[in-house]
Amino acid sequence: MKISINTIMHLKFNKLNTGWGVWHYFVVVLCGLVSFAEASTSLTVPIVLPLIECDLKLNRNQAIMPVAISSFGMAVGAFLFGSISDLVGRKKSISVTMGIVFCASITLAFAQTNFLIYLSVFMLGLGVAGNNIVLRVYLIECLPMRKRGTCLAIIDMFWIVGYLSALGVSWSLMPSVIRMLGKQFRTSSWRVLAALCGMPSLMMACTSGLLPLSPRHLLYHRRPTQALAVLRHMYAINNSKHADTYPMRNVEGCVRPDDDTEDDSISKYFTKTWERIHRIHKPPYKCVTLCGILACLLHFPGFAWLALWNTHVLQEMERDHVVSGNGTCNVRVQNLALDFLRSCDEANEARFGLLLLVSLGYMLGEMLLVIGIDAIGRRPYLISSGLVGGVVSLILIFRLFHTIRVILSSIFLAAYAIGRTTTSVLLLENYPTALRGTAIGLMRVLPHLALFATQLFLRTTCLLSIIVASVILIGAAAVMLPVPDLTRLPMKE
Repeated sequence: MKISINTIMHLKFNKLNTGWGVWHYFVVVLCGLVSFAEASTSLTVPIVLPLIECDLKLNRNQAIMPVAISSFGMAVGAFLFGSISDLVGRKKSISVTMGIVFCASITLAFAQTNFLIYLSVFMLGLGVAGNNIVLRVYLIECLPMRKRGTCLAIIDMFWIVGYLSALGVSWSLMPSVIRMLGKQFRTSSWRVLAALCGMPSLMMACTSGLLPLSPRHLLYHRRPTQALAVLRHMYAINNSKHADTYPMRNVEGCVRPDDDTEDDSISKYFTKTWERIHRIHKPPYKCVTLCGILACLLHFPGFAWLALWNTHVLQEMERDHVVSGNGTCNVRVQNLALDFLRSCDEANEARFGLLLLVSLGYMLGEMLLVIGIDAIGRRPYLISSGLVGGVVSLILIFRLFHTIRVILSSIFLAAYAIGRTTTSVLLLENYPTALRGTAIGLMRVLPHLALFATQLFLRTTCLLSIIVASVILIGAAAVMLPVPDLTRLPMKE
């Protein structure tokens, strides 16, 4: 029986005997805090937009532009930093993206012109999307195969906690911010709120320096001595033993190294990135790439915007049920982004409260993943999330009590969280170290561009949007079924 080179590398890397313990707990928690900091800026743009509109006397079309520009920045940042991380490393990219998020938040806080506001939100999107990609690529390369799914679900749970925390802080500060609108001296304003949302990113940009380098990426760049030092450190801390007792002495051959023996440089970035894009569109990655692009495109709203849409639809359906589709229940992105205020003198307390309530569904979904994704497997979660989410979404179109609709909406968001996180885990596992960042970054370009177009042009009815949401969840699960389920199996290498 023939044994492929890839199989040999799989076996070697997954028998490095580093164990599981304090070292991994530290890395997972620190990565979780980075994810928390990233999420704290997720609602910065939609929450400060209505305040900017009131403060700078903008019209509705001018006020909605920063939202779209932020999504365009995410499309650029996802691919840019995903591909850069394959070239220069994961750890460096995490610090850089967090630094960009902080600088963009501070620039937004001091922006006085439309140009500076647009530039700030573009850079904010750039850093947020870049960090989201690089952080997950980094973490999965540091984990043993029996814990990969669980730990990535924990990272997404940290993201949800950061998102909910940002929502709660914004809600608590909104009344004082409104009272300061129009005054010359303002101790509390949307500028203070934007700066506060960016502060965790500064702390994590510095703290992320404590993260060790990715051993897989070091081996890929022909640095076995450094990779062995990281693995010894990992072994010593996990097992409370001296690093010299680490049984592995030779780690060469665990990861297919870079064909180019020279050091990487910026001048090679475009050439090497083009080579990687070409490789992921050829066998054996062609099918995974196509399925991943379609699944990510169907997940395009993302956590924050899907919850905003769901909340808006629930509030609209209090006045008009949507079975016939002929009522006044409509969806416009302007209303999703700018209805955190009823007017320049009054916050929309109901919007904040309902958004916080239904978003708890995300937490439920991630908890279910933490409990069983590595025990049950990826595919059962993927199928169940598509079916449950699709059915629950369709039930919303019928005349129901408001409380029942809120519960169903939370279940729908839980199903979305399960499907999105499971898809991310599957895709990360099915690419080798040489291609992982570029592949995942490329797959996130179309979703952000779709969101960009949607934010500029979307005008539809609640009925149609609910049907589309149901199709999205079922379709995203269906297109990922051909992707191999690597539960308790080595990653592609």
